[in-house]
Amino acid sequence: MVKFLWVGIVTALVFRIWVDGFLEEKHFDETVPSLLETYGSSEAANDILMVGLTLVKGAAAKGAVCLDGTVPAYHLHRGYGSGANSWLIHLQGGAWCNDTKSCSNRKLSPYGSSAHMEPEIAFSGILSNHSEENPEFFNWNRVELRYCDGASFSGDSENQAAKLKFRGQRIWLAAMDDLMSKGMRNANHALLSGCSAGGLSSILHCDEFRGLFPTTTKVKCLSDAGLFLDVVDISGERTMRDFYSGVVSLQGVEENLPRFCTSHLDPTSCFFPENLIVNITTPLFILNSAYDSWQINNSLAPPSADPHGEWKSCRYNLASCSASQMQILQGFRNQMLNAVRQFSMRNQSGMFINSCLVHCQTEKSAWYANESPALGNKTIAEAVGDWYFDRAEVKVVDETCRHLIPCLGHVLVPCLQRSQSPIMVWTLFPPTPPDTNSNSLRGSMVKFLWIGIVTALVFRTWVDGFVEEKNLDETVPSLLETDGSSKAFNDTLLMVELTLVQQAASAWMEQHLLIIYIVDMDRERTVGSFTFREEHGVTTPKVVLTAQLHFSDWDHQQFFNWNRVELRYCDGASFSGDSESQEAKLQFRGQRIWLSAMDHLMSKGMRDAKNALLCGCSAGGLSTILHCDEFRGMFPTSTKVKCLSDAGFFLDAVDISGQRTLRDYYSGVVSLQGLQENLPRFCTSHLDPTSCFFPENLIVNITTPLFILNSAYDSWQINNSFVPPSADPCSEWESCRFNLASCSASQMQILQGFRNQMLNAVKEFSMPNQNGMFINSCLVHCQTKESALFAHEFPALGNKTIGEALGDWYFDRAEVKVVDETCCDLALE
Repeated sequence: MVKFLWVGIVTALVFRIWVDGFLEEKHFDETVPSLLETYGSSEAANDILMVGLTLVKGAAAKGAVCLDGTVPAYHLHRGYGSGANSWLIHLQGGAWCNDTKSCSNRKLSPYGSSAHMEPEIAFSGILSNHSEENPEFFNWNRVELRYCDGASFSGDSENQAAKLKFRGQRIWLAAMDDLMSKGMRNANHALLSGCSAGGLSSILHCDEFRGLFPTTTKVKCLSDAGLFLDVVDISGERTMRDFYSGVVSLQGVEENLPRFCTSHLDPTSCFFPENLIVNITTPLFILNSAYDSWQINNSLAPPSADPHGEWKSCRYNLASCSASQMQILQGFRNQMLNAVRQFSMRNQSGMFINSCLVHCQTEKSAWYANESPALGNKTIAEAVGDWYFDRAEVKVVDETCRHLIPCLGHVLVPCLQRSQSPIMVWTLFPPTPPDTNSNSLRGSMVKFLWIGIVTALVFRTWVDGFVEEKNLDETVPSLLETDGSSKAFNDTLLMVELTLVQQAASAWMEQHLLIIYIVDMDRERTVGSFTFREEHGVTTPKVVLTAQLHFSDWDHQQFFNWNRVELRYCDGASFSGDSESQEAKLQFRGQRIWLSAMDHLMSKGMRDAKNALLCGCSAGGLSTILHCDEFRGMFPTSTKVKCLSDAGFFLDAVDISGQRTLRDYYSGVVSLQGLQENLPRFCTSHLDPTSCFFPENLIVNITTPLFILNSAYDSWQINNSFVPPSADPCSEWESCRFNLASCSASQMQILQGFRNQMLNAVKEFSMPNQNGMFINSCLVHCQTKESALFAHEFPALGNKTIGEALGDWYFDRAEVKVVDETCCDLALE
């Protein structure tokens, strides 16, 4: 729970009921009881302090009203003695509403109307008046601001047709004005706290709260269970993001979000605390469970993502979770810790991350009771007190759960639940660093096809930390230039010699570039994957071509007699970098290679092309996306130009341990090789450079017709990005990642989530008529090679092989947007 203390005012948000589309709808009548304004008069019931309701003075005149138009309210209990000039404001929680239906239902409850609020409520936990329960704040002025807007006190709009008022921001301001007039302006200490939706609000309003007081007032903020993560659920959906998007747009939240965030991120992203906390200037304390029960039940494993109920027991009792399910929960924990890593580096920040399956911990006995969970021999209340009064730096994370699910068994740790019954918490080993010496080395190349010329990018070598490292030296091997003469190998494989790109080195004086492209003019040979050998340190140009460049009349009717080029990949950044490391003698000149190769091919006749296709596989498939519009711009408008990306749709996926392995890797590629200036401006104008290296953030804005060919269970991504060895220290996925038939039901459910994430990423892309798509369910990576393109034994979709689908799309014979739906429930059968 989040707590904030101040000598003047403390506003508190407390979690009550989740009145929204996530949970059961509740209906209430519309009668409006008479409310009395009170100065915190109270009556003890079994020694529990009951505090009366107070309407916010002057709220109606300011348009500061609840969803139904009634005046907002709060509960105030006056401080005394040493706490007479100290204020704690606690913001009530209670979820959000994201559409007119859920908000209309909400206005019939205390979370949308003061007419339905209780005349008095109990003050306990951080609001308690007992020194033995609340030693730091028991005699402060303590306020709970009731939550009746449904957008964490941040919206400002209305829906006249539905008779809904979204005035959370105005409620916040009006309540602060009222409390200031009641003595909060003279505060020596102030703490703003809140739980759940109130915890989020305490983050959103923290700096505003600080601005209400003079610099002499000690002002801090506490967020309890308010660190809602932008997490991908177990089915691959972003349930929480989709819901927040509705809240933000419906209630007009954008204008009230912090400008430091909305200046570079979309409004929905700026409703997630992980994108805010680093830039909050007021001291802030994050209190959260790494296994937040609400988020697990509604965001990570919501019922909508678990149609077969496999998580039903696990989500409420961790002791019933399988090892695979616990691995996913450990991933959630890791994502939370990653989200607070930079925040925790500041001296003024405080943090208490434990491992209880709970949501909100500043209430009742969890706050200070003997059985309250402790870290570093401190209860939550002691930790918050030490932080607020600067007695000690408090940044504690429960590490006892990091090794709770080792390879050979389970270790159980009791933790306090809100019901005060013990629960069991399991976690996994922390992830190990990515393997930088994998044997799964692959390569990349670029292919270009055109009737005049077709150019294509093809995957050859993935020069990165996932696989064997290779250095890029400055030597230029001796290569033979050929105009397409070839020699048949067993009369089936076409051997094509290498050609150096003319003027490449002289055009860029500071480097020595090796650019290799392959051109074939023979109508009766086949083309595809290549091999080459080295003799005396010199690469001998012996290249075997099959697949996308494999074109006899029988098995590739579309492009067999085109000018076909394979541009070799020797930069390690998908032909997009432009920098160097003089110390390491490394040249990162992918962008220059691309431009030089295009210039050379133009001089060989490509400028007269009538039809042109840019294609590539894997890293080459990514390159086709990055360079697609550039490629279009090289030709006159009369030339038919399209692009094909095979296995190049790399997702920004969270792996099974909660890490973003591929994002971390891409970040190194982008920064090392100087990619930022060569990435599409339509992306870098609002996203960071690493995000703009992921195709999902590019494809919607590519204006040239583009075809996405990918497996929904891409084998390379499953093995290196989604389930990398570093995320599977106990090797539970070792069999599954190479053979889906050996996967457990839980593992298949996780893979189904990966599939769903891919389909969501191409949803908007698939709408324009010009785009094409072929998403099948094979455990493969790259399908334009060898027999996969046209062979009869290869899986077809819509009675079409990949080659037939591609031809129909390129030549506008038919719209091709096919997804293999036969495997939709593969994980759940």
